[in-house]
Amino acid sequence: MDLGAFEAALPTRDIARTLAFYEGLGFARQGGAVELGNFTLRRGDCRLGLYQGHLQPDEVQLVFWQGEVAAIAAHVQANGTPFETELRTAADGAAAFMIKDPDGHPLFFIYMPVFYAHTPAHAHPAPPREPTRALAPDMALGWFELSLDVKDIGRSVDFYGKLGFEPVGGRIEERYVTLQNRDCRIGLYQGYLDPTETQLIFWQGDVRATAETLAGQGAAFEPRFRDGPLTTDEGHVAAMLRDPDGQLIYLVNIPGVTREGP
Repeated sequence: MDLGAFEAALPTRDIARTLAFYEGLGFARQGGAVELGNFTLRRGDCRLGLYQGHLQPDEVQLVFWQGEVAAIAAHVQANGTPFETELRTAADGAAAFMIKDPDGHPLFFIYMPVFYAHTPAHAHPAPPREPTRALAPDMALGWFELSLDVKDIGRSVDFYGKLGFEPVGGRIEERYVTLQNRDCRIGLYQGYLDPTETQLIFWQGDVRATAETLAGQGAAFEPRFRDGPLTTDEGHVAAMLRDPDGQLIYLVNIPGVTREGP
């Protein structure tokens, strides 16, 4: 099932500051403006949406853009998933709705024929709809996964499976599973994430160089990484930092781990 183009939507308190932070990490602008209170950024297979004062609820959301929203809503309803916000449609074809996964993580689906329609200086037609495809990672940073803390991994795998996600790593028995649907890759973790917050994870990149860049942009290391990246006897390298809004970023490189696809 093609859900639309995925972005990890992040709430921000000062969008200009957060924009500068991620641009300093090598992310490129794909749309938005400071006066609009939002930007879309991308590096490799990671697409981020920065939102100041727009997200409801004001927390990390999985946002899917420009899919067949009404058809997706009908599919969701047929599977018995309740709407968090009901499907809303407009005469010009605009449509949107929200659901939450079993652990309360918001998923927002939206189609807009005209972007920024209510802001004439920035309004422009949406580009023609094309099938969503997986994005190529930038392996200096590492491939991207949005990691979600879950209480019952079997239940969560079933929920996302009904949305067309396929397992590409881990096992339910081990209480972690990686799932992918086109350009959206998520890691489900039961009892692993510390802290138990949604995290931006970058796998198999240059952990030390990226951590140095992040720290140079003002990112704060989490306490157990206060002296910088940690290396185990097996050669695992990891670091965890927070962006200016407190969003967790986890960098990890484990020799031998490879990126599997659907």
